[in-house]
Amino acid sequence: MSIPNTTSYSSISQQSSILYTTAQRQGDKDTQEDFVDHYQDECFVVTDGYSGLPNGATASELACQTSIWGYKHIRQRPFYWADKSKLMHRIFRSTNIALWQKRREKGYENGLASTLAVVIIGAHKMWVGTVGDTGIYLFREGLIDVMTPLDMDEQGRLTNALGVRRYGLVPHQNIEKLLSGDSILIASDGVMNAISEDELRTVFEVAGETEQSLSFAIDHLLETARANGSTENMTACLIKKRL
Repeated sequence: MSIPNTTSYSSISQQSSILYTTAQRQGDKDTQEDFVDHYQDECFVVTDGYSGLPNGATASELACQTSIWGYKHIRQRPFYWADKSKLMHRIFRSTNIALWQKRREKGYENGLASTLAVVIIGAHKMWVGTVGDTGIYLFREGLIDVMTPLDMDEQGRLTNALGVRRYGLVPHQNIEKLLSGDSILIASDGVMNAISEDELRTVFEVAGETEQSLSFAIDHLLETARANGSTENMTACLIKKRL
């Protein structure tokens, strides 16, 4: 669950080689509209409320909670566990419906929407899904790969989000091998809009193989974004497959 201002969390799973850390800063906004959560070392989620509609914080929190709930429960069905792409699509569908139905409640008639980025980690593969402008980036052997397109137009405006329409939502998805030494970053637009590719590469390069080095790297990422002028809510989750 997200906490306003600066907060971070890191952990090494005792049952795998996955290391991960998260960090947030609230920026100049009155409320933190980014949320980040994870289930063990298997599923990682970052959401960001759409500022073009009211109730951004509510939308983001609901999207974050519902997607984690969806992963924990939907995966128990063998059909979805055998096909992670279908599992990912169902998580996004369930989360989208949850936001759409929230409109029926008093005070939410004018709508609410959120971005959603999900990473599912397997033993040898990763599955990623996004809707909106929260990005997922893979760092491998010195190269940075943007794992899914961002839903933005040429003016930088958001073109898709959860909660905007009831049916027809199709998330961007990607499947990639998970190799020792891989680093995966999930970051909201408040971070990435203020970071250059070279600065991002530096963050990945200093991530290291320990809790301390990973926490240093993600704190450096957010500090760099702020130094570059970002006044937005900022959230990032950094995942590392140790050597």
